[in-house]
Amino acid sequence: MEVRMNGFTPNDSLLRHWNVLWNELEPGRKTGPATDVVEDADAYHFYFEMAGIDSASVDVRVEDSNLIVEAERKRPEWSKDAEVHLSERAYGTMRRAFTMPEDASHDGIKAAYKDGVLEVTVPKRPESKPFKIKVEFDNN
Repeated sequence: MEVRMNGFTPNDSLLRHWNVLWNELEPGRKTGPATDVVEDADAYHFYFEMAGIDSASVDVRVEDSNLIVEAERKRPEWSKDAEVHLSERAYGTMRRAFTMPEDASHDGIKAAYKDGVLEVTVPKRPESKPFKIKVEFDNN
């Protein structure tokens, strides 16, 4: 099967150079989904880009103080006479692992999938959250 990209074959030197550069700039692109990690006062929120992933293949777990997310995107089965002109989507097993911060709680971790994004919320331990201390003034 020959893959052509907008009329250029993968042997085109400019396209080949761009692909090498792109892979060097985004090494995680082949191994795991793009991820945003956002911290607020109460929790850490991990957003994993997982469009087209079968929910049965998604595995979210904490192991040895690491948050691990794995999933598999299967390659579509095209008919034998189909000519693929462009194929850029990543297929196969994707895996990301993040070391949990010291103030993260293993209790109450939640995961939800919506619109192609998996959100994993890791709450902070209550004792690690900032709190205000009342100052008593001596009015002598």
